[in-house]
Amino acid sequence: MKHPYLIATCLLGLSALALPLQYATAAENAHVRALFKTHCIECHGADAQEANLRLDTLVFPSASLDNAHVWSRVVNAVERGEMPPDTNEQPTAEEKKLLVQQIVETVTQAVPRPISLRRLNRKEYENTVHDLLGIDVPLVDLLPEDGKVQGFDKGIDGLSFSSVLLEEYLKAANVAFDATIRRIPPLPPETRRAELMQIKENIDSVDKNKGGVIEVDGSLVKFTPGWPPARIDDAHPIEDGVYRCRVAIWPHDPNDRTISVALYVGSLFGPDTQEFIGIFDATGTPQSPRVVEFTCRMEAGDTIHIVPRVWPEHVTWRDKHEKRPGVGIAWVETHGPLDQAFPSEATKRLFGDVESISMKEQWPVWMRHRKNVKGHIVESTQPKEDLERMLKNFIPRAFRRPVSDEEMQPFIDLAQNRLESGRTFEQAARTGVTAVMCAPQFLLINRDPVVDDYTIASRMSYFLWSTMPDEELLNLAAAGKLSDPVIRRQQVDRMIADPKIKNLVNDFTAQWLDLRDIEFTTPDKKLYPEYDPLLLEGMLGETRHFFEHVLQEDLSVMNFVDSDWTFLNQRMAGHYGLPKVEGHEHFRKVMLPEDCLRGGVLTQASVLKVTANGTTTSPVIRGVWVLDKILGRPAPPPPPGVPAVEPDIRGATTIREQLDKHRSIAECASCHKRIDPPGFALEEFDAIGGHRDFYRSIGDGEKIPDQKSYRKGPDVESSFEMADGRKFENFIQFRQQLVDDQPLVARAIAEKLLIYATGRKMGLPQREAADQIVAASSKNDHGLKSMIQAVVESDLFLAP
Repeated sequence: MKHPYLIATCLLGLSALALPLQYATAAENAHVRALFKTHCIECHGADAQEANLRLDTLVFPSASLDNAHVWSRVVNAVERGEMPPDTNEQPTAEEKKLLVQQIVETVTQAVPRPISLRRLNRKEYENTVHDLLGIDVPLVDLLPEDGKVQGFDKGIDGLSFSSVLLEEYLKAANVAFDATIRRIPPLPPETRRAELMQIKENIDSVDKNKGGVIEVDGSLVKFTPGWPPARIDDAHPIEDGVYRCRVAIWPHDPNDRTISVALYVGSLFGPDTQEFIGIFDATGTPQSPRVVEFTCRMEAGDTIHIVPRVWPEHVTWRDKHEKRPGVGIAWVETHGPLDQAFPSEATKRLFGDVESISMKEQWPVWMRHRKNVKGHIVESTQPKEDLERMLKNFIPRAFRRPVSDEEMQPFIDLAQNRLESGRTFEQAARTGVTAVMCAPQFLLINRDPVVDDYTIASRMSYFLWSTMPDEELLNLAAAGKLSDPVIRRQQVDRMIADPKIKNLVNDFTAQWLDLRDIEFTTPDKKLYPEYDPLLLEGMLGETRHFFEHVLQEDLSVMNFVDSDWTFLNQRMAGHYGLPKVEGHEHFRKVMLPEDCLRGGVLTQASVLKVTANGTTTSPVIRGVWVLDKILGRPAPPPPPGVPAVEPDIRGATTIREQLDKHRSIAECASCHKRIDPPGFALEEFDAIGGHRDFYRSIGDGEKIPDQKSYRKGPDVESSFEMADGRKFENFIQFRQQLVDDQPLVARAIAEKLLIYATGRKMGLPQREAADQIVAASSKNDHGLKSMIQAVVESDLFLAP
């Protein structure tokens, strides 16, 4: 269904997105030119342009020239002591400081503040629609993937708009509207129970020894996550709804191993996405099993996938030295549907719980287990009045601010025109509601030229919760209190303590640390036979718990570089070779031994996996990652025509030998001077985050006792020299150099928070805002919560 009026209105409202940036003219600076002439022109002048940079003709940005990024390279090189090189005459510390200050001031005057107007990204859209309508239907996959700017999908340049995209939003809005209406009255809640060894398919699997499954004391015992699945057909819900589920499990011959199960909910067969419920440790006995209980939405026919996770899992049916560990599954129950309201709560929320609104039988629905069932539509005895009433109630909530009658009238007219043309009340309501959910006032953030309290409420909410403001924020906005920085600080504390802060924890780490890509590659089974899905979940769990603890306790952001603690479960502790932690299900804060090189995100397996390709590691990829994510100094893309360096997994040559040759290319040397040091420091860690002294090889190399899948390749060499001349012998020494670079690290993280919070690009003109946040948070040792408080108080956050 298309609304030509709606599409035209939205595109007109979004036209500001396409306006070009205007730059102010900046005067040349004599001090800058003088220092360039004395210290820089020899290598970056008419006769030589190392790193493709010429400074004798470099001019400041203007209305017709956007080259602030070039000046940013100059400032970064001077600040880090990388330029001029040690062999050249060095400017004094005061001269360097003045040079940086004058470049920043001049560029800031020349380049206007980037606009903050942007649309909701697709996750924000889904969260907002869920909270607005009281539904939980998936919407993200109905929308195209958002673009990234400086690593985040919050930036204006990555959130473009078009009529085609608007039609996709309209489809998603229609799916959301349908989800608000329950079409048939629900069955009374009932318990459906499956005794696994009373189900024909499970009996057949045991009789035919499929996948090695056996029966023990009336339970089905599985040893692997593979075929056949544990069938629980008798417990499948026969209608959509919310169900309370219970799964009875126990460990079979665990020996010294921990037996766990991963639970998923979804269709039994087919490509449908399954919802991950969690990993649970199996305890108890066949007579008194552990009962895992959870509540979730299930569709008719959905099953609970019960997947064994045994660690360490090296015992197979071929081994005779030890009984094979597995998980016993005794029974499964589902109870529901628990949501019994008819009309549904979402229907009453949208249409209003008034006498004129009712559910009307409309068409017969064939159901195997019920007779004479009819689907319902929403009907009204006073349709015109109810359309106006419901939209006047809905529009201010959707637009997240008070709305005048004049602004609401086009949407009311659109719905009422459908009614007058012969559409049903529900069809007319659909037209009005979906038009609202595709309007610029709904889709856009920061669209008003003046930042008032309602804009602040939305900015705070989309920053910390990735969804619309709640009632308390909107009430404070209505009272004009969010302009008060004291109130904003109180609200930040409240919002961080709210369960919805998980949205920030999961989304910020996913984008800042690239955890979204953790499943993009699968580690090579020959090189990394110890990798399993249990380890993958542990990787994510460690980093998310770590970040949340830093946030909630307002710990220094330098913990992201180095810490004497982390969060581990048994699988992760075993992976790191640390003292045993009981169980896979719960993560615990663990103090690290004094001689342990773990600590900080750089040593976490999640980060080390996303910076590898599943087979090999590359100092280039990891070095680029550290420069961007930790130091806030992203490396430029490689010159065209220069081949990438591919590590040799057969062990014939070392990556150091290959990169030595690569650096002999003049166009590559200057960037690799910065990229390679952090990359080589991280070579001490393999593609799944394990510490190593040598590379694994599937070709040449020394045989390893009791290891058949890979051989011992060349030794790892992690020593290197930083671009500013500092040397390190190993990762621990390199990490200490990062700790010594606290000002750079703190500013880098402040900039990441500003990008995420404001959607604006960060560059030299925004340096002052980042420095102010660093200065404000320094009172609390650069605590992460303190940084967020400072972001919400910054001029950049509050600017139009």
